Amino acid sequence: MLLRYLTPFAFLALLPLGGWLGGAWTFMAAAATPLCLTSLDTVLGEDIAPPKQTRVAAARWFPRVYIVLQLAVTAWAAAWVSRPSTTLLEFIGLAISAGVTTGVFGFVAAHEMVHSRWRSERALGLLLLGSVFYMHFRIAHVHGHHLRAATVEDPASARLGEGLYAFLLRSVGGQLREAWTFEADRRRRIGRTVFGGGNRMIVYLALEGFFLIGVAAVSFRALGFIAIVAVIAVALLESFNYVAHYGLTRRVALDGRAERLAPQHSWNSGRRMNNAALFNMGRHSDHHRVMTRSYEGLEALSGGAVLPSGYAAALLTALVPPLWRRIMDPRAEAVMSLRYAGTP
Repeated sequence: MLLRYLTPFAFLALLPLGGWLGGAWTFMAAAATPLCLTSLDTVLGEDIAPPKQTRVAAARWFPRVYIVLQLAVTAWAAAWVSRPSTTLLEFIGLAISAGVTTGVFGFVAAHEMVHSRWRSERALGLLLLGSVFYMHFRIAHVHGHHLRAATVEDPASARLGEGLYAFLLRSVGGQLREAWTFEADRRRRIGRTVFGGGNRMIVYLALEGFFLIGVAAVSFRALGFIAIVAVIAVALLESFNYVAHYGLTRRVALDGRAERLAPQHSWNSGRRMNNAALFNMGRHSDHHRVMTRSYEGLEALSGGAVLPSGYAAALLTALVPPLWRRIMDPRAEAVMSLRYAGTP
């Protein structure tokens, strides 16, 4: 049912509600998001919807509107914490809550938009990415990750045995370099200078710089707030990347070409709450099969690698690397051994 994709809006509404209540209530959105996503994944269980989903034109409005509201609420919170009467506890609570909602729901909505065929939707996705100084993600993700996912060349794919914290450093730096390299190569192919005005990386950095200066001119407290939101949101985005392909690898032929990306190369989840709150993120294999397919039309492919939980619970587990490896390493090895059984 289409209305289930209103779930992210309920979590976002907790942010201004917590600000209005004040004090420790400002942590409400940050606390409710992992608690509700993990507990309701367990209670509601697996999504028994048929594998093939129907695309609905109205569904495009959910991520569009969510992004607008997320930006509006974050701007409101930045103004709220700039008041002299706002306590340090409330500042921290609102910053963490805004970071969590942006990193969990905002980035999923922006991810949907940057894959769009429509320029207006791509611009909307970039607007949210720009609010946390991560616009280059679109280039690295669309032109890098979707070509090299589940290979050692992809900085956004976690290797077997790699801890979350080491991955975060490798992925953030690697995707920045990857985006610059791709854009430089694109400029050379069309006969333009790398540092010309049409270089998207330069444009993105300039826009983010103007945003940074603009916020600083208004309030240094707001600048600190936005910086905290950005760090938390980006860390959460990359944590989702960590889970999405952990330990799953594509074979590489002697000519250096990787095998075709298959359902077994992405971790999926059929949990009802997971897919309602995260715009069907659990159907990750189908997203890689057709990256421009709208979220409500993603199919639950057979034969894919399946997480033992929803993405939220998996992310919380990944925060404790020894526990994560104990749970996921045998599963990743089993998926790969089954995939390659009987092949030379």
